[in-house]
Amino acid sequence: MSEARSLVETSSPRSASEPRAVLERPEPRFWRTLLMRLRFRDRRFVPLFNLHAQLCVDAVEALLRLLTDLSDPHGMVREIEAMEKRADAIVDEVHALVRRSLFPPHPRASIVVLINRLDDVLDLTEDAAQTIHLYHVTAVTPEAIRLAHLALESVRGIATAVALLAQPERGREILAWCTRIDELEAQGDHVLRAAMSRLFRDEPDARELIKLRAVYEVLEELTDVCKDVAADMEAIVLGHLGI
Repeated sequence: MSEARSLVETSSPRSASEPRAVLERPEPRFWRTLLMRLRFRDRRFVPLFNLHAQLCVDAVEALLRLLTDLSDPHGMVREIEAMEKRADAIVDEVHALVRRSLFPPHPRASIVVLINRLDDVLDLTEDAAQTIHLYHVTAVTPEAIRLAHLALESVRGIATAVALLAQPERGREILAWCTRIDELEAQGDHVLRAAMSRLFRDEPDARELIKLRAVYEVLEELTDVCKDVAADMEAIVLGHLGI
């Protein structure tokens, strides 16, 4: 009888206090990331975005050359205008491709917003060059040069991050670049405030004050738009690449 009781006790279920192996289901984020990486993506968008981003870099580089050498503003403005027209053609091509593509790499609305925002960078670069030319700016300050350098570093970061959008597994690198672009925009704000303070304190010529103020503002706005581009890329990474 005792042997039978012993057999029953050894074969009885575990008590509630004993640990039990449980198979955990993967988090929904895991499945979303897996599906995003396995699904087919229309690769025709990649070179278009990369080309537009590179045009942004080329245009801001030309703007910086203009600021450091004002001997031929008209020629430099024409060069930047030509880049802007090429970029407009790319924007039109992306819009048309969004309508035709069955498997866009990102939500259609996100693609349209991002390419339009990239085009804003080129539009503002053209505005800055035209401001320098039409206002007959004959001398620029170190603060203006500094703002142009910040804008150039920002668009170079954008070009790098845009190229990485084609590789979902590198989403964290994209986010790091976006953070860096945010930091550059904050630096631009500080430079603008210091430049304005010095301008209103030290510049006796009202005409020169108006000219330089316009130049400062459009250059700082350029870093603001770069920050907007970074925010759009962050939204794609966080919302659609499973990071």
